[in-house]
Amino acid sequence: MTGKAYALVRRSDSYHGDTLNPALTRPVSVLMDMPSIRDFIAASAWFHDAPDDALDALASASTLKHYHANSHLWRMGDTNTEIFGVVTGRVQIYVSAAMGQEFAVTDLPRGSWGGESCLKDTDARTVGARTLVSSEILLIPKEAVLLAAGHWPLLYRNLWLHQVVVCRGLFKIVGGMFQPLEVRVAKRLIELAKEHGRPIERGVLIAIKVTQSDLARLAKGSRQRVNRIFRDWSKRGLIETHNKLLLIPDMAAFEQEFGLF
Repeated sequence: MTGKAYALVRRSDSYHGDTLNPALTRPVSVLMDMPSIRDFIAASAWFHDAPDDALDALASASTLKHYHANSHLWRMGDTNTEIFGVVTGRVQIYVSAAMGQEFAVTDLPRGSWGGESCLKDTDARTVGARTLVSSEILLIPKEAVLLAAGHWPLLYRNLWLHQVVVCRGLFKIVGGMFQPLEVRVAKRLIELAKEHGRPIERGVLIAIKVTQSDLARLAKGSRQRVNRIFRDWSKRGLIETHNKLLLIPDMAAFEQEFGLF
């Protein structure tokens, strides 16, 4: 296997693909040097054990883009032509109901990867992807990924293992739909606390801004019902607001309250 087989033109502001705004696109070297980009790609489970020349080519073909909070990588019905890695920030994968209500499928934190469906086809996407906070996203064009996979087919094994995890998560979501909304909201709060929680003297602080609308989307319920749940929890001392962030004073008691310990 030779480096020549992977030769790709490095992308920059001249790219005019479906999901990139050239005005906001920056070559990777502006914010991260090439070794850092390469290390970020190599750390992904998708590219586990990838040969050096494949990693070099993927890094060279990549573009780093800054997205403001609540910006779309793509919307439902669009097509995406890049896979993406979350360098900083958080990306939400969501679906929209016919009446306009949105439901979150999953949140992708720093280090996560997505957009792999573009490797199979260019059909309209059945989910949307948007940033929840200001984020730096690494984009790699599908052509570069497919070229690498042609010389290193074990990439498909890694993607298959990833899809197994995704399917398990979707099965959990479907099963959770039969639980009361209060339990679904509690489960989402516990997940956020495990991922973003910071122990302080008064309890566990969820160190990202989470609105009731966010939780309604995550728990597949209406904002009005989630608002009533929060009022009840606040009265009972199960949750508090601390510097505009959510605080769970007693995590063990909170988990026990809903049988989630």
